[in-house]
Amino acid sequence: RRKLASVTKSNAQKYSMVFWDEVTRDLAAEFPEVEVSHYHVDAIAARMVMAPETLDVVVASNLFGDILTDLGAAIQGGLGFAASANIDPTRKGPSMFEPVHGSAPDIADQGIANPIAAIWS
Repeated sequence: RRKLASVTKSNAQKYSMVFWDEVTRDLAAEFPEVEVSHYHVDAIAARMVMAPETLDVVVASNLFGDILTDLGAAIQGGLGFAASANIDPTRKGPSMFEPVHGSAPDIADQGIANPIAAIWS
């Protein structure tokens, strides 16, 4: 739907997140066909639980993204369900597809691992 949600916390992090917001606004101007909304990380966490259908693409810093992917995985049923893709749109480097939270080495050889995140990736 050409909707992008930018995750910030510029009300509490006056330097890094204010800069994030400025860069997001500058880039958004280059893509007027994309509707960009700005959410504080705590508000988007609630939105992911209460109204996930209102979100399409979410862009966040590594810190906030890691927290939100854990939340998204929990909503799906657990960390083992979250698929991911790191895509190089320039095709100069390889794209990578993997479960968000790794290969679960702690349960290796027990016959209980669920491969669905790897399949979905």
